[in-house]
Amino acid sequence: MNTEEYILQRLNCNAVQRLESVQTLWSGYGEIVRYRIKGEHCPESIIVKSVSPPTESAHPRGWDSQHSHRRKLLSYRVEANWYRDWALQCSGPSFVPECFGILEDISHENSQINAGSVQTAEKCLILLSDLDQAGFMVRKKSLTIEQSKVCITWLAHFHARFLQDSPDKTWPEGLWPIGTYWHLGTRSDEYAVMPDSPLKSAASDLDLKLNSCRFKTLVHGDAKVANFCFSQNCDRVAAVDFQYVGAGCGMKDLIYFIGSCLTEEQCHLEYEELIEHYFSQLSVALKLNNSHLDFEMVEREWRPLFFVAWADFQRFILGWSPDHPKNNGFSQKMTDIALESLVSSSGKI
Repeated sequence: MNTEEYILQRLNCNAVQRLESVQTLWSGYGEIVRYRIKGEHCPESIIVKSVSPPTESAHPRGWDSQHSHRRKLLSYRVEANWYRDWALQCSGPSFVPECFGILEDISHENSQINAGSVQTAEKCLILLSDLDQAGFMVRKKSLTIEQSKVCITWLAHFHARFLQDSPDKTWPEGLWPIGTYWHLGTRSDEYAVMPDSPLKSAASDLDLKLNSCRFKTLVHGDAKVANFCFSQNCDRVAAVDFQYVGAGCGMKDLIYFIGSCLTEEQCHLEYEELIEHYFSQLSVALKLNNSHLDFEMVEREWRPLFFVAWADFQRFILGWSPDHPKNNGFSQKMTDIALESLVSSSGKI
């Protein structure tokens, strides 16, 4: 069944027309396409995320391996699971696209997620509402501090909605047991090429401290500015691209987002204000979504993990692309604070 046939079937519409390719997927694994729809009770247009892996991988930084390939395939299955089983729980400040249907060509090769195994998706179609039509038509590459706070509000409400106190190992079913694409367990190749340093020596301790926290939520896993769509006056946002959604500390999303949209100078000047904004919004959101959880206990555990999460991402950057602009003085400052916290808590690194 081709894409147009599947759209006709799922939306019960009269006609489908391919309008434009919005963008290609990372490393050439497919594309995102806008389609015009005609039919009673149908949206004017939809977005189709079409996954079709290339016969030859072309990673822009040369990180091609079977391990990397399997991780990408599994990420699209996770995203399908997210839209099928979890996304409907989002509303209000944590707006996400509506899913109209998922068509998967399942591989016979099993991969591990949580306590069980799942089959990866060799090819996949995900039919989503068009966020342009929903009022989120603005895309940004960099943000002002006030615009950043709009996205951070989205993150706080998203995290509050899914926050758990000591979840078991089967949670979250169908998603990554450790959210984000850069955590140490999936980046052994990048870790291996890091030069020896205090950060490399502390990588396992940082990873353990970050991922053994009592309070866990769903982290978006790739919460960069490019994955947020803004309203016309930039006072509301919606998020897309849930390939690496999974369990974790909310600080992982916060540090990644801040590093994605602010300059090094902005980070130095504003990071403390943005942390305060996050926790003020998390407090509000928990009263709405998870009022039985103790906000002060969550805040007490998560605040210090801001620096640990930044150091954890810095570890990834130094292995993956040490000349990347994110390898800067501010990131080193955050990393130094995290390493000092390990020394003070254990007496050694």
